[in-house]
Amino acid sequence: MSLVPVILCVDVEPDPRLLSRGTHEPWTGYEHIQRYLDDLRAHIEARTGSPARYSWFLRMDPQIAESYGAPAWAVERYRTHLETVGRLGDELGLHPHAYRWLDQEGTWLHDFENQDWVEHCLRTSMDAFAASIGRPCSLMRFGDRWLNTATVNLAERLGIRLDLTVEPGMPAAPSPMPGELASGPLPDYRRVPRTPYTPSTTDFRRPVRDNTRPMLMVPLTSSHRRLLWRWPLGVLRRSLENGLHHWRQDTPLYMSHRWQAPDAFERMLDRALAAQRRPYLAFAIRTDDDVDILAAVDSCLKALLAHRAARRFVFCGPASAMALLRQC
Repeated sequence: MSLVPVILCVDVEPDPRLLSRGTHEPWTGYEHIQRYLDDLRAHIEARTGSPARYSWFLRMDPQIAESYGAPAWAVERYRTHLETVGRLGDELGLHPHAYRWLDQEGTWLHDFENQDWVEHCLRTSMDAFAASIGRPCSLMRFGDRWLNTATVNLAERLGIRLDLTVEPGMPAAPSPMPGELASGPLPDYRRVPRTPYTPSTTDFRRPVRDNTRPMLMVPLTSSHRRLLWRWPLGVLRRSLENGLHHWRQDTPLYMSHRWQAPDAFERMLDRALAAQRRPYLAFAIRTDDDVDILAAVDSCLKALLAHRAARRFVFCGPASAMALLRQC
């Protein structure tokens, strides 16, 4: 029985999405998740029989700089915790957002269509990471599942080697959240690969076969809901939308959701694992202070550890996960 890598990404960011500039709003969600995952680590190791390692993706973009005075504010504020998890083998990466402040409107814009601004956000984040952590960054999860090909190509040139932004099954959307302003849409991820792939330089959602690039896209885990009595039409619809090979992985397996029977989280896990030739699991959670979301995350993680395949799970960073998959 082969081992199953489990990548748990933690997006480290402030509690509000649309920050009040200059007010230093607290990161209480991050502080809560610190304690929660620290306590959970021993339970994971007892259940799986192997060390538990997480991946922390830090906000260091211009929105953070404008709101807290420096892009690396979180590293300075929480350096003790980050150094502790580093000694435990956890990995650190970046979680840049493309927020730009609009003076006239008095709010933030997701400026996705402004490539110069997007690249400024990425460069700011990369520079802040290197200066505050003491080494270049090689891991990224761009905010709100947004990416485009030019940004992926730049990230590769700047040293990013593993990206975990892609959420298979998600369609295009005009904005990340209702009521938030965006200059362009979120990408359509319905036909992207469901396994790690080397992205094309002309369309990051398409794989290339020669594997000559150092950049690797690692899609998050998706599954499918039970089709019930309408299954033939459901399979046809999903095949048309997601591609013939991906209809069994058309639903992102978000831990912030409340999964109910017949699509309880453990059943969705079964389907996700069964759909993969070389199984791996990758999830992302936001450091949120919403009680309902935290309860949903807790429920999903408990279901994950109670799964009958849990003894095969290895909670590890993305690089270690890719090494395990190459051994399969």
